[in-house]
This record gives sequence, C-alpha cells and structure tokens, in this order.
Amino acid sequence: MPQVLESTSPLTPSSSWLSQALTPKRLQIAGLGLVASVLVATGYIVLFAPHNPKDTAKAAVPRTPHPTATPTPTPVYAPLTGLPTDAAAAAQPVVGVMIENLYPDARPQSGLKDAGVVYEALAEGGITRFLAIFQEPAPLNIGPVRSLRPYYLDWGLEYNIPVAHAGGSEPALAAVGPLGLKDINALVYDGSYFVRTRDRVAPHNLYTTQSLLAQVVSKLGFANPPDFKPVPRTADHPASPAPHPTINIAFSTNPYAVKYQYDAASNSYARFMGGAAHMDRNTNTQIMVKNVVVEFVPTSYGTQSNGKPETDYALVGKGNALVFEDGNATAATWSKADDHAPTTLTDAAGKPITFNRGNTWYSVVPAGNSVTY
Repeated sequence: MPQVLESTSPLTPSSSWLSQALTPKRLQIAGLGLVASVLVATGYIVLFAPHNPKDTAKAAVPRTPHPTATPTPTPVYAPLTGLPTDAAAAAQPVVGVMIENLYPDARPQSGLKDAGVVYEALAEGGITRFLAIFQEPAPLNIGPVRSLRPYYLDWGLEYNIPVAHAGGSEPALAAVGPLGLKDINALVYDGSYFVRTRDRVAPHNLYTTQSLLAQVVSKLGFANPPDFKPVPRTADHPASPAPHPTINIAFSTNPYAVKYQYDAASNSYARFMGGAAHMDRNTNTQIMVKNVVVEFVPTSYGTQSNGKPETDYALVGKGNALVFEDGNATAATWSKADDHAPTTLTDAAGKPITFNRGNTWYSVVPAGNSVTY
C-alpha cells in the first residue's frame, strides 16, 4: 500500500528538494517569473523599474511643437515697369495713346509722366510725336491725342495692345487691318470717349480721361491681361560719380532737342525739351525717366498720295543703340525680326540689356543724327 503524506506533516530540508526551492525570497522571484512568463505568452512585455517621481513630472510637461515655416510669397512685378505690385494690378490691361508734341500748341502734355513706356519719333517737318503706353489705371487726363504713323503700329504690335489715335497718315490707316492692330480711332468716338477742351484750339485739344479710356477699351473687347514678354530687369547700380550725367539728343530743330540730366538722388534722369524742363500738365512736375534708350534707325522721307509729306522708319532689321541707366552709357545693338516681333537690345557681347525697375523712354532718331553724352 503506497505511503500517503498528510498536509500537516512537517518537511525537513533533507527529505525534499521542494523545501529548498520555495524559500520566501525564492517564492517571490518565482512568482514574478511566472507573471512574466504569462505576460510574454499572451503578447505583452512589462518592464519593471524603480519608480522615480521626476519621471512623472517630466511626462506631465507638454512638448512644444516645432513652428511651421511661413512660405515666402512669390514677388509680382508690373510688366511695363518691373516695379513691385500685386497680381491684380499686374493683370490690368495695357493701352497705348498717341500724344502730340507740336511746339508750343501741344505743350505741356497730360499723362506722359505716368506712362510705363514712351516712344518718341519724328512725324513730319521735324516735329516729334509720342506713343505713350499705360497700364490701367491710366492717369486722370491724357492728351492731346493725335494721329498715327506706320512705325507706331509696330510698337503697338510688339506689346499686342490697343492704340488710341486721332486718325493717321494714309499708309498707317491702310496697315491697321492687315497687321491686326487693336485699333481705337478717337475720331470715331470724338464727343463720347474723347473730348475737346476749350483752352486750346483744334486739333490740339482732343483728350481722353482715365474713366473714358477704360470704357472704350472694354467696349471694344480689348480689356485683357498683358500678353507680351517683359524686358529683363536688374537692381539699380548707380555710378558715383556718374560718368555720363548729361545726354543730348538731336531730332531736328531746337524746339525738339531733347536733354536728359542725371539725378543721383533718385538714380533717374530729368527730361528737358527745347531748352526747358519737360513738364506734365496733370501734376505740374518735371518728367523723370529711369531708363533712356536711343535707337538709330534708317529713315526715309516722301509724299503720300494725298500730297502730304511722309516719314518712315525701317524698324525691321538691326542697328546701333545707346542705353543710359545708373549714370552710365552702354553701346548696344537693336534688332527686330518682323512687324510683330519685339525689339531686342543686346550689348557688345551679345547679351540682352537689363533695365532698372521703372519707366523707359525710347528716342528713335534717324541714323546719323547727333547724340552726345
């Protein structure tokens, strides 16, 4: 009959291995091991470590999130001047207006000061005329508005802009349709979008206003964002002292002699005409120009079929030019592939000329005319 051990019988260390293994300390260790085994077996891992009150304090401190970098906005520049602006202003329509320069009847003109780009060239009889290019909103008053010549069409076509004018020479009006100029003939809208003033005699008294010009541009479907490639721009690098502070440009007779005087304070040029400061009637201030360009262009003279004199510039091709900015002078080459192509200006190395940010005036003179600086 097998021997039975009662639960109340004492166990001696020599009689059983279990009594040696299950001491109080070892029981504690064994229990922990058992718990660990169960946790591992069920997919949990528990790490036992002495409790440190500082850990609780650290855990209670929220982590400071890293600041989100604010993206730098892409700068926006006006296409005509390269001056900083906003997207809405840069998308406003651009329009050209033919402005008279007969001495003394048409002077001072209104609005020239605010044009982003101005082209000055001969009409007939040694008289010069301007194509002033504005981006809306245009100046309050603009004029006096006068007639078109063929070469002014080419400058309008370069920018793909509408051009406002009061009639024109026979060759100019004949070329408007075939070349696709966006045409605003002020004589068609005389009394509505163009008005006659009483302080000057006709035909030197035809003007338009900021509001009226915007209305006619919209009426004719020309109120579109700019559609031309802006000229390359650079930061001002004024020379001190300026090596070429004075520019003299001979168009014809003295009333049409142009002078620019460099102003170091504004890094721009004060404009003079006929020996006097060239003033803007709207503001009664002298016209200041950031960039001055002189293009020497082959020029021919003839007679229209109606017997009136005719002047023509050969703008398609290439020729010599001078660019003035920062008080410096740069010899350049102008070139134009066709009527619609932009006129490019390159330096002696063949690199495109870069302009300061601001307005630009082009003096387009017959090849061989005198320019001193």
